[in-house]
Amino acid sequence: MSNWIKGRARPPADVVLAAASLYGLSLDSRLGVETTAATPGPEGIDELRGAVHRLEALVHERLAPPSEQSLISTRDVRGVFATRSEAQSAVPVLRTLASAEHVDAMGLSLNALCQTVSDVTLAELVENGLTLRCLFLDPDGKATKARELEEGHPVGHLAKLTRANLLVIQRLRERLTPEAEGRVQVRTYDEPVRFNITNIDGTRSLVQPYLPNLRGLDAPTFLIEADDGEPHGLFPVFERIFTETWERSRVVKY
Repeated sequence: MSNWIKGRARPPADVVLAAASLYGLSLDSRLGVETTAATPGPEGIDELRGAVHRLEALVHERLAPPSEQSLISTRDVRGVFATRSEAQSAVPVLRTLASAEHVDAMGLSLNALCQTVSDVTLAELVENGLTLRCLFLDPDGKATKARELEEGHPVGHLAKLTRANLLVIQRLRERLTPEAEGRVQVRTYDEPVRFNITNIDGTRSLVQPYLPNLRGLDAPTFLIEADDGEPHGLFPVFERIFTETWERSRVVKY
């Protein structure tokens, strides 16, 4: 473009047209085309040069390699915690449930939901409008056995814990009125357990990976919040993981 300005080369016609259209220039009076009306004055040439400079800057902005800072982004991640315990201290389970209308929970045994909130309190929350969808790893499935082996537990250890928590949800449903009972749905899935996911009201997620040779309680946890300014953030990813797994899962009938 510098060569165009200095007269060493002529810009292609499509570039000239685009620049003229972008900056509202008259090609007849600005690009050296003689007309019967007038010839370009110094101020017209300066305007054209200014337009070309702006176009050059725009192209440079679009084509320049990204800076190191622009390559680093947390997107819609709002918090990172070293362990699940640390996350629960910062984002208590009871407080989360008390302020929510809809909670989707997926993982292995769902201890955070089943072991940290009393049956009575959980029943009150559901009676007052809370909807729960609970997705447990099938205690009788191959994936549970594989996870027991990976964590170094005796055979049946995690399966026993999951069955106990399924009974917690069964007791909860038995406490509820028929209308409220329908707001507690329970399913199981038998797939490699990769994430513990809690989605709250379609706006926030607590996500924890299941790592090799490490209990879920000790794995890092991420707080993710939906952000319209980050359409390619992580929240839609984990929302989709829950939804797709839920659709493939098996309904637990009590």
